[in-house]
Amino acid sequence: MRAARLLVCLVLIPCSAPAASLRDRLRASSLTVGISGGSAFDALADNIADTAARNLPIISASAGYTYRYNAQLEIFERTSETLGPIFLERPDTLGRGKLNINVSYQYVQFDEFDGRSIKRLEAPDRIVIQEFDSAGNLLRSTANRLRYGLKIHSNIGSLSLTYGLLDNLYVNLLLPVNDTDFAVGVQSQVIAMALPCVLPMRNGRTQGNAVGIGDILLRGKYQFPAMEGGIRSAAGLQLRLPSGNENDFQGTGDFEASPFLYLSTILWSHVEPHANLGVDLRTDNVERSQARYGLGADVDVTRRIGISLAFLGRSQFKESAPASDTSFLHLTSAGVQQRPLLGVSFDRKDFFDLSFGARAVVWRQIMVFANGIYALNDDGLRNGTVIPTAGVEGTF
Repeated sequence: MRAARLLVCLVLIPCSAPAASLRDRLRASSLTVGISGGSAFDALADNIADTAARNLPIISASAGYTYRYNAQLEIFERTSETLGPIFLERPDTLGRGKLNINVSYQYVQFDEFDGRSIKRLEAPDRIVIQEFDSAGNLLRSTANRLRYGLKIHSNIGSLSLTYGLLDNLYVNLLLPVNDTDFAVGVQSQVIAMALPCVLPMRNGRTQGNAVGIGDILLRGKYQFPAMEGGIRSAAGLQLRLPSGNENDFQGTGDFEASPFLYLSTILWSHVEPHANLGVDLRTDNVERSQARYGLGADVDVTRRIGISLAFLGRSQFKESAPASDTSFLHLTSAGVQQRPLLGVSFDRKDFFDLSFGARAVVWRQIMVFANGIYALNDDGLRNGTVIPTAGVEGTF
């Protein structure tokens, strides 16, 4: 049903948007247990929303079949020896006048942040809540046990269109539609006041759903002449347009430009190793850009079935948010001190993933594919299991 919903949205864009954004629901969730929140709660919501949008996988623009026109024979000849990668790019371009259509579905369920379950986010120390009167005089202070339980699930349907302008140059449009489910449960209990006491636990919950277009990607690739030793290379450029709603965890809210270098070679006529290297340049803050890189190989088991294995990496140049933005007063053994809210830190992260999948030709130039992505480390907001992807593509 989810996949059907997304398919309908791909055809019937634009989709309706909810009145209250998911980010606003997260910001205000502390109110459900009587805590007014503040800048640290807002910054926590802002950075979780941004991280969730940036951690959605981007499917490759590389087609399974690529061609080059032979003017002497007046026919298109296939240039790709393997069926190709799914989340890495290879240097081969599509071929002049060729069109590749790719429709895919992904399910992303964020489970962990820095190795901790997001269903149970709690700092080791109690937060300090201070209440003031209208004149600014402190009325009382309480030490509260605060716990958040988050749910962030995304169903993503994507339409990718690639067109060969020249034999060695193509352009690509990737249009994603996201169906995001969000919920947060909050628990707060006063552990200490001026006099020792323990008050009853307060529970609150808020949830929402949003369906909308994600960030549209415009991609291009230019293939260079083959080098000695059979090394193939190409330069790529990816433009991220801020079309996704950043308040619903579906977009970054800023324009990005990403130059790439792609390398590959052919071994034993049916094995193709790949290397990708690029940089996602953020226009809102260049210092917070990130490097993107990958290594992998595709192997054609038969002429109609190929498998793909890849290492995918992303490394931030700088933290997403300074510690001061998301810090809050906590009661520690050394007294009242500033500590990260819920123990969540947005320092510099590295993201390492294993991608594994297969393609199968079903009829002429039409093939289906399936893939899984598994997190190899715990940095940042992650899927604790496997991110599944499935789709169909054809070249015409």
